[in-house]
Amino acid sequence: MARRGNIALVNLDTGAVLPPPKARTPHTMDGSYTLNAYTDDAALYTLALSGAEWATIDWVRSHGGAGAAVKVTPAAVAEDIHATETTAKTALARLVKLNILLKTSPRSQTYQLNPRRFWEGSGDAQVQACRRLDPPPITPDAKAVAAAKKAAAKRTGKTPSAVTEPAAGAATTPRPRRASTTKTTGGTR
Repeated sequence: MARRGNIALVNLDTGAVLPPPKARTPHTMDGSYTLNAYTDDAALYTLALSGAEWATIDWVRSHGGAGAAVKVTPAAVAEDIHATETTAKTALARLVKLNILLKTSPRSQTYQLNPRRFWEGSGDAQVQACRRLDPPPITPDAKAVAAAKKAAAKRTGKTPSAVTEPAAGAATTPRPRRASTTKTTGGTR
């Protein structure tokens, strides 16, 4: 019977207790493999991404790279994001190094956004993509670590060399903006 304590399903016309509903059908996301267990990647705001890198992520996503692998050439990206081809190549290389973009093979020009972080499509297809690609976690590189040390030094007033290195993938909580101590009266001085 479908009872929880003193609760049961009852037919209001006859007063008879109804049989319990049929068992829940298992879902693809159930079981030992859940995508929620893999969200411990470094936050994107801690990676010190440049404008060209953000634009490249957006370009790949808008061309279908969040659900499947797409062909990406630096020339096409550079033309659309209004940058040089060298800048586009550098952005692609760093995004691959950070594991934000995954190459389908070392010599191909097809990329896919990491399905752990970026996905458009059904949950079943996401699970299959994660199994097929076995996406590595997004991890900070030397540039991201240096930017974190510089921000910590600025916050604490120490020199960047005196700040201890943050743990790999450790994200810091953004602090609230400092309130201005000067008051304006709205008039002219």
